[in-house]
Amino acid sequence: MKTQKYIVAGHVFELGMEGNDPKWDLLANYLPFSTSCDCDPLFSLQLVEDLPEEGLELLLAGDSEDGDMPRLAIYRSAAGYRIDMSPTQSAPVCGHLALSEDFSFGKLAVAGRGSRFPIDNALMLMYAFRTAGLHTLELHASVVVRDGLARMFLGVSGAGKSTHSRMWLENLPGSELLNDDNPVVRIHPDGSARVYGTPWSGKTPCYRNEDAPLAAFVSIRKAPFNKLSRQSIVEAYSSIYTSCSGFRADEGMADGIHSTIEALVTAVPGFVLDCLPDADAASVCCKGTGI
Repeated sequence: MKTQKYIVAGHVFELGMEGNDPKWDLLANYLPFSTSCDCDPLFSLQLVEDLPEEGLELLLAGDSEDGDMPRLAIYRSAAGYRIDMSPTQSAPVCGHLALSEDFSFGKLAVAGRGSRFPIDNALMLMYAFRTAGLHTLELHASVVVRDGLARMFLGVSGAGKSTHSRMWLENLPGSELLNDDNPVVRIHPDGSARVYGTPWSGKTPCYRNEDAPLAAFVSIRKAPFNKLSRQSIVEAYSSIYTSCSGFRADEGMADGIHSTIEALVTAVPGFVLDCLPDADAASVCCKGTGI
């Protein structure tokens, strides 16, 4: 068995599988995050050939009206939890993840060898679950850094988050993409918020082990005009809550998520950008969030 440690936003985790397993070759996105630190990992994931069948109680079916969304069916098992995952709502299950009660150890049985989807999703889930109580949030967002400050763009699927990031890259010199799908935000002991790149960036290959202070988070909404508006604390809380990952059925995890969001909306201003997919939208957003 070969194991490799990785570090994301200061949290170390470990992946293990046979040394000659060809799935190692699929994981180039993790290379910038490799670490040889002599420390205990926050969680460990081990790839196995199969998982034993056992009595399972369905907790969450994972159904979505958006057929392109992954389907994650969550079950209660005698040893902890089990998650069956599919890349879309109609696709067959391609990975079975068994988790310990505290989510610190997982075993993943992968169906097929041609995709890293089950590995990415298993690690993302375990990361979100284990860091929820550590002032860390994994979010569905796109992040651009300019002049050393990060802006994080939130919104429902199809809202135009990636398109808006592209408007910054194409029209505002010095803009750089940090992550285009699953960045991580961490609140530090001094109350400051920083956003981190991760090995998980959706369809855009952007795997940067870098971070920056979070200047603002902006909810993107399609409109026939460009207008930036400041959110209230309640509105900002809602925007973050609907964008973050976590298993809210777990009381401790839910408490951790709420505590972190509360600290985040206190430290960082939230905005709504009603916008067109054009250069002016990027300019309006940049000027309005240049705090």
